[in-house]
Amino acid sequence: MPRPRFEHVGLTVSDLDRMVAFFTEMLGFELKARLQPFDPGAVAGITGVGGAVVAEIAYVAKGDTTFELLQYREPAPTRSPLRPCDPGYMHWLVIVDGFAEGVALAAGYGFASTSEPYLIAAGPNAGKFGTYLRHPDGFSLEVIGPPPR
Repeated sequence: MPRPRFEHVGLTVSDLDRMVAFFTEMLGFELKARLQPFDPGAVAGITGVGGAVVAEIAYVAKGDTTFELLQYREPAPTRSPLRPCDPGYMHWLVIVDGFAEGVALAAGYGFASTSEPYLIAAGPNAGKFGTYLRHPDGFSLEVIGPPPR
């Protein structure tokens, strides 16, 4: 039997335009497609969420990594109460050339600090700052970069 192949990471967002801009402008992904679901009933059927309706989907890719960004129309969303220590929580790491500039850039896409910048004392990132930034949709961006010169 052939080995399964990884296809994409799906991410539910509240503002598709803003997240497409984040991935393409800040992270350098390419917008591959923007579309409405071909089979509207598939969303509720596959997810098991009765009455679920996706308004629009966008696919962004960089190299072998693809994100499927989904903006639902129904049902009304709830916010994730997960903390970084809770199973199921997720984050992405971006390495930036300037820590403060990277944090400010991410803030323009809705990310907000959840901790003070931390000066990393040991390991491959020793001497750099790191922090988590939380998006209103519930996921986090870890930013690591050098201190200001």
